[in-house]
Amino acid sequence: MSVDFKQYIETYERDGYVVLPNLYCTDQIEKWKKKHAELMEDYEGQTWFGNMLEYAPKLMWPAVCHPVILDFLEQVMGPFVQLDNLTLAAFPSVSTEETENKVSGWHRDRWAQFPQEGIYRRPSASNAISYLQDLTDDFGPLRVISGSHRHPVSIEDTKARSQPHPDETLIYMKAGDVVVTHNGLIHSGTPNTSGQLRYFFSIYYNSSWLKHTDNHSGPLTQKILAEARSRNDYRHMRLVGEEPQLQARSNSGFLVPDRERWQEWIDADRNAIKSD
Repeated sequence: MSVDFKQYIETYERDGYVVLPNLYCTDQIEKWKKKHAELMEDYEGQTWFGNMLEYAPKLMWPAVCHPVILDFLEQVMGPFVQLDNLTLAAFPSVSTEETENKVSGWHRDRWAQFPQEGIYRRPSASNAISYLQDLTDDFGPLRVISGSHRHPVSIEDTKARSQPHPDETLIYMKAGDVVVTHNGLIHSGTPNTSGQLRYFFSIYYNSSWLKHTDNHSGPLTQKILAEARSRNDYRHMRLVGEEPQLQARSNSGFLVPDRERWQEWIDADRNAIKSD
């Protein structure tokens, strides 16, 4: 799939998020929901599952290495994209009385920094989130404070962190959409009052020089790594914690604009892949 990312990049850098429409098909979504139901049964009603690549690698890996997501992230993070954690979860429904004038909790994501006014910093992490169903007011849309990755927006009052914000934007995503968020963006969920589970599928990527949260040393994830090594696929190796070029690329001299150098490295990684 060939995508012109120029507008997506401009939106992401300006607003701190961008929606990539229709990336996941209905068949994929239903398989993820089925896996979640199986895990809930196995783990006695638990609804939040991390380290999902090791739980279900064949089911999850195509999403982790989705070419549109990775191609976009390499344009905003550079070719240093690592899987930090992969989560498949569901939020149970609660009563409307419990949630009146409440949000789930405003926050910036891990590895973020408090911004300086008007300064855009390259993200050290980005989240690729899908909800596996259309978001409505009942299911609970994603809430963001647009541009808060570039402005020193603070919410110091504890009560205010669980209330709607005057500058918020509500995002009503469709089932197959993916929203990619800058880790400095302030955002929150909305309580689910639909009477059904609201699914949450999060692929959180960070820069490959940072530690990753998920355990990439499990046997099934290591099998993915071995396959990537055999093909000389540096991008896939990097995703699961192996970064052979990091030392050279992190000490490149920095005398060329970042995106120009990144493209050289992206092209080099693609050309290095062994053909089948």
